[in-house]
Formats: sequence, C-alpha cells, structure tokens
Amino acid sequence: MAQISQYDHAEALVDGAHEVFGFHPGYRALHADGRIYRGGFRALPIARQYTRAAHLQGDLIPVSVRFSKGGGNPDAPFGATVGMATRFYLPNGRTTNLVMLSQLLFPARRPEDLIEAIGLAAPAEPGGPLNKAALLPFLKDHPEVAEVLRMRAAALAPTSFAHSEFHAVHVFRYLNADDTVTNVRCHWIPQAGVEGRPAEELAALSREVLLDEFDERLRDGPVGFDLVLEIGRAGDPLDDPTTLWPADRERVTVGTLQLTAPVTPGELGDPVMNHDPTKVTDGIELNDDPILQARRGVYEVSAAYRTGGWHTCPFARHYE
Repeated sequence: MAQISQYDHAEALVDGAHEVFGFHPGYRALHADGRIYRGGFRALPIARQYTRAAHLQGDLIPVSVRFSKGGGNPDAPFGATVGMATRFYLPNGRTTNLVMLSQLLFPARRPEDLIEAIGLAAPAEPGGPLNKAALLPFLKDHPEVAEVLRMRAAALAPTSFAHSEFHAVHVFRYLNADDTVTNVRCHWIPQAGVEGRPAEELAALSREVLLDEFDERLRDGPVGFDLVLEIGRAGDPLDDPTTLWPADRERVTVGTLQLTAPVTPGELGDPVMNHDPTKVTDGIELNDDPILQARRGVYEVSAAYRTGGWHTCPFARHYE
C-alpha cells in the first residue's frame, strides 16, 4: 500500500474549518457540539467470517458514543448532517474507534481539493455567508464534489439520533483469522426505524434539541443500533469517499449496540476524547484513501487547538 502522509495538510485543513465556522476555544474544529453516551456492543457469530478484530468476536464490549451536530460552531442550530463516533473498549485495555456521519459520502477525494474548496468558499468576514459564487468554477471542474453537495442539500434532517442511519464514508480492510481480506463499508442502522424532516424545520428549533431529546429518550430505556457491513466486490472503488458502491452489494448485520445513559469525558478518564477514525485494531486495516489517511493529523491538530496548543517536552530545559 502507498505511504501517504497523515500530517502534510493537517494544519491547513483545521485552519480552513476555522475560517468557515470561526474559532471557538475549547471546541473541536468540526462537530463542535455533542454529548457522550455509554452502552455495550455484542457481535454476532457471522462477524468472525470477516474479521478477527477483538470487538467483533462475540463478547460484550463496553462502548461510548459521541453524537454531534455537523459544523464547527457550537452555537449553530442542527442541520441535516450529524455525527456518531463510537469507541470500543477492548479486553486488552486498548480502544478502537468507528466514526460515522448521517451522510453517505464525503465531499472531496483529496485533501488538496478540500483545502482549495474551503479557501474559495470561506466567508469574507468571520460569521459571514459562504462565498458560493467563488466556488462555482471549482465545482464545474470537480463534478464529484458538486454531486456530493447536491446529495447533502437534498438530505432530510434527523427527528432523533435514535431514528438516524449513520455511515462510515471510508472503506476498511477486514481480515479474518485466515488473513482473508474483505473490503467493507460500515453502517449503523437504528432499531427504531429511520425518520427524517426538512432541514429548515430542525434549524428553527433549539440548538440542543436533538441532544436533549436523546437524553429524554434514554430515560425510557436503551436505544439500539445494528452494525451492518456492506461487502465490496472486485472493482469497487476503495479509495474514493465521493463515490457509492452499486446498490446491489450484499449487506450483513454483524452486531448490535445498546446505549443506556449519558456519560462525561471525566467519567471515562479521557478529557480530550479524540475520536481518530484511523485508530484501528488487529483485524481491521486502512486503505489508500487520501482523505482517510489525512484524518489522523487533522484530529491531532484539532485536539491541540482545543487543549491550549502543542505541548513541549516537560523536561526539555534540562538539556539546554
């Protein structure tokens, strides 16, 4: 597999998000506003056919899930894009993450394309409207970006996290005990069924409406999701998050998630809670997708910005 830098574009991407949404100290550059919930995940026996990953062998695995609104302004209303970042707490004391959106695709194939688009569309002044006119020539030259943006603009907004599907926009390589590789796309499917509403209807409600609704819903009992793998075939694109696979690809339910109560980062012992989607475990590998490869650096830069900046070695002065 090609060696793609995870850090070359990190600062530019995070700074670009701040140009669009503003810099909000203490908050993530994207998906700034969210809450965390705890629960458990259990894989079905069929999961072992595809992967030897520890959390997909059938044991009950503790999890935390951060639901979030899209965008980097924590005071903005909810829109059609929301996030679901799941952390699995593995039996060996380590963790792995599975990060998904309520959208099927990501609006860029390469970090360079995303940086260019952000630069063109950035507001003339903080908090101002996007410069959509300046973006039009870029969209003409990048029809895949234009199509993803069109899909997102037409998407319904959530009525509840509990009624939302979530999708990992990247492909992952699953390896089973025999080292057989299966390329998969992952989806969380709500057990309560999928519902939606016009984005403008949601935007008119309180900025915490979906989070408050989910807190209230959990008082009546757990909320469940099924983990579904979309199985790739030969020739399916593996490194392009702007492209869907054909609709006839096999889908296999490999586990169930039950969320039970809110939890804080302090209770979890991790005040930063960096949900890096490239933090995988044995039995799951990354592919050559440039956007996926770049995300580790982006998450680290964003975490540094919201925790007071990069930190030097605490004993460096002893070597001056």
